[in-house]
Amino acid sequence: MTMIDEVLCQAGITVDDLDAIAVTVGPGSFTGLRIGFSTVQGLAYAANLPIIPVSTLQVMAYTYKRKYSIRVDDAAATVMAVLDARMGEFNCGGYRFDQDANFTAIIQDQLLTKDEALGLCRKLLPSVVIGDGIELLNGSSLSGQPVQKIYPDARDLLEIAVSKFARGEVMPVDRVELVYLRGTEAWKKHTPLKSA
Repeated sequence: MTMIDEVLCQAGITVDDLDAIAVTVGPGSFTGLRIGFSTVQGLAYAANLPIIPVSTLQVMAYTYKRKYSIRVDDAAATVMAVLDARMGEFNCGGYRFDQDANFTAIIQDQLLTKDEALGLCRKLLPSVVIGDGIELLNGSSLSGQPVQKIYPDARDLLEIAVSKFARGEVMPVDRVELVYLRGTEAWKKHTPLKSA
């Protein structure tokens, strides 16, 4: 909340001046997504603001675009965004740079085993693998694939949010669903064993 306060102060506005709140909805860790979204929920309910949900993996693609100055003449650029989901699995997304200077999804974000993710990389033939690509490609026949350790940056969430807002892609906070990819059963508590 302190960081949000600082950003609003720097911009010279308050929460009441906002038109909407953008938030990454995953994929990501259960705890991280819940903490971030609960903050957004509080702000959205208090100020009656709509939400712009954005894929974490898409934000990574935009962070790559900004950091490496991808231009419209790089329209063939394809990135594969990868986040290590632990337990031998990876959250993966594929994005292609289009003529409107946007990275659009060419596959749905998905949770894959290492072998499945490597298969997807062979199929997509991305220009670069971003995020946890080193962990994915290490020791595989694809180890020579270009990799950049890029993670989502809030500045790049803003670019996507502005575009989505202009297209009317907002929703009430109570309709937003977080994207865990790994089902909630992975976080359910186990029934404690009874002692004899």
